[in-house]
Amino acid sequence: MEGSTAGVRGWSARQRSGVAIHAALVALLVPAYVLIAPVANWREPLVLAMLAAMAVVVDRHDVPLPAGIRFDALMAVALIAVAAGGPLPAFAVVLVPMVFNAATGHERLLRAGNLANVAAYGWYTLAGGLILQATAPDPTAAAAIDWLILAGLVQQYVNWAVGPAIYGPLWLGRPFRAFVDLLYDTVAAGAVMVVIGAVSVILMGPLDVFALAVFALIAVLPGSFLTYAARTRPVARLERATAARRYAHALAIQLGLGRAERRHIVEVADAARRRPPTGEPMDYVIATAGDPSRANYEAQLLAEWWNGRGGPIGLRGEGIPLAARVNAVADAWSALTAAGTPQIGHEEALAHLDSAAGARLDPAVVRAAHAVTAQERVTAAEPAPEPRLHLLRLPEPLRRALAAG
Repeated sequence: MEGSTAGVRGWSARQRSGVAIHAALVALLVPAYVLIAPVANWREPLVLAMLAAMAVVVDRHDVPLPAGIRFDALMAVALIAVAAGGPLPAFAVVLVPMVFNAATGHERLLRAGNLANVAAYGWYTLAGGLILQATAPDPTAAAAIDWLILAGLVQQYVNWAVGPAIYGPLWLGRPFRAFVDLLYDTVAAGAVMVVIGAVSVILMGPLDVFALAVFALIAVLPGSFLTYAARTRPVARLERATAARRYAHALAIQLGLGRAERRHIVEVADAARRRPPTGEPMDYVIATAGDPSRANYEAQLLAEWWNGRGGPIGLRGEGIPLAARVNAVADAWSALTAAGTPQIGHEEALAHLDSAAGARLDPAVVRAAHAVTAQERVTAAEPAPEPRLHLLRLPEPLRRALAAG
């Protein structure tokens, strides 16, 4: 599946078994669709074409999940397609992104992951179609909402059981427990998408094809926005003071500080830029005499050490103002990653911060730096992205999910 005979010979016995299981499941789709699938309805070609186009969009603008699978609106698109045309048209709709990605060079068509996808798509659209055939002859009727949601949830679990639950442990070699956690992670988000899809089907009764426009506004465009907002920019393009200021803001949000505290931390960062602290007692006296503001006073304390061995006045631990402790970590971080510095990646930079935690830096703020990077898209291509996802004010689990892609 991964492209060549040589590649096949390199597979482990575990990987071969995973591919064999998915190949068997794909082969069984043929008699299943012939013998038990509801009759396909191809009388709504415009609806199916619009759903296929949406499937491509949501596939390209999806939200990655921590366990390595991606959450998107494709499940909701599949539910609408099952209700509109039955499992076979729905199966065709959800396969369109795979073919489109291969045709545009986005990914290879012949790979183990796509075999798993075909198996999962085929079985979950069939399961959804059978449920609606048995419970909701007219899925656009308002009374069918409960059955639509049930069908969508069953599709979600069948997708997991046939796809990730087999592909992850056997092909990727990851613990099965990780994919149980994946199922848990996706329950709430998947249920939201299922409900949106079910409501869109009901709206097709009075609104016909225009119901898909409502679905696009609710489910497709927000995902596209999140993907756009989550794009990465290297910290190395920023001057050190600017990078330090942005790190400080991200750390303040991660620490759960209120708006006034966050604003003060940024003011301290700006004051440190205007009057860089040296840690020398005489420089401290001169700087604070020339500008007695609180922001400047705390900016001059960035050189204090957590263990009390710093300067200019030898404060220790939480006796150092929080804004100074936060900005000290931000400054040390920017000195490793911003323009004109060694420009190392976040992983290596955090190792340096860890080595200073408890001595020069506040350990709690260093831990917050780890949490910040866990919510950003750190990749081999971009090892030190500018922290930006915290600006979206999304829940931390979703920021972590966005970062995983």
